[in-house]
Amino acid sequence: MGFTGARLRAVLGTGKGGPVGTWPEAAPGPAALTAGFVQWFGVEPSGLWHAPGRLALMGEHNAAVGGPALFVALPWGITAAVGISDDGRTRTATPTGPLSDRHRASREVAAVVASARACGRLDDGQGLRVMFGADLPAHASLGHSAALGAAVTLALANLSGSDLPEEVPVSRRVCLDAAAGRVVRVNQGSGRTALLPFDLVAADLRLVVVDTGALPRRDLRPVRAAELSRAQELLGPLRAIQDLRATLHRIQNPVLRERVEFAVTETHRLNAAVGLLRTDRFGEVGPILSSSHLSLRKFDLPLSAVEVAVEAAALAGARGARMTGWAGTSFALVPSERVADVTDGVLEAFRRRGRPEPRVRVAVPSEGARRVA
Repeated sequence: MGFTGARLRAVLGTGKGGPVGTWPEAAPGPAALTAGFVQWFGVEPSGLWHAPGRLALMGEHNAAVGGPALFVALPWGITAAVGISDDGRTRTATPTGPLSDRHRASREVAAVVASARACGRLDDGQGLRVMFGADLPAHASLGHSAALGAAVTLALANLSGSDLPEEVPVSRRVCLDAAAGRVVRVNQGSGRTALLPFDLVAADLRLVVVDTGALPRRDLRPVRAAELSRAQELLGPLRAIQDLRATLHRIQNPVLRERVEFAVTETHRLNAAVGLLRTDRFGEVGPILSSSHLSLRKFDLPLSAVEVAVEAAALAGARGARMTGWAGTSFALVPSERVADVTDGVLEAFRRRGRPEPRVRVAVPSEGARRVA
């Protein structure tokens, strides 16, 4: 079932859902992408670039108020063959063929091109050809579009002989700045990033990622953004709140009160996690992740399928577990010797409840965007 059909079923409240699309076991290699580029565009690409998907550890739901967030790069991502043309057109394709201008991947590439033209990295008369492949699912809150945008952004910077642009959306910036064994702390207002230690391999820990495919009946992001913006109009910057209890007493609207409580306490939790990361105490962030997950109920999240995954992971030995993003994906921080137990426990929990089987993958914080050929 395609994403449009899955969204319609979510809106109508029908069907059992399940993961949308495919999760490729491997991305097309450089030779396959180069051959595809030549087949569809008739010329050789100028090079190939890779950017990873990204996993939000916490803080991403505070984007509307410019709060901090923690992300890691995933071992799966997008590899793109890129070439500049002289016809002014922007064309995007996969090895199976060209994509329409309305496809979200085409729109992501077009946005990067528009930005490159605005800052002089691409002339108005120049166009761009992009052929990409992925080993990252497109509809799992793992940064598929952001990875494509980051790969093309890096390609244009390299081809123009310039540095990366300062003004890059946070989603792409995370993919560009990430590093293996590190977590990216990003200010979602300014876009500034810092890398913190998160060497799970050295700590004998892993991230178990669970894609349930569940979708909310509507996209909650604009609604929550409006609520948090309204709260800041009434209270000033939420990050500056010192006395949360007194502040909550001032809010008459119970829904707005819950949103503010989540936004303020999430920042406190994130700061506590950062303190642990700075001292290499990676294994101790698990309870903070679980607390963040529970607090998401103040945001009318998580979805029931995600609750099943998180509960099963905790019962099977995870140090902590949390929803990531805004739909049906979760992750758990797990000692490496318990990965099989957690995986089996999650799958069994879904079977027991008659739910579609989720997709489960194991990850560690991985390298950021780079040129590969």
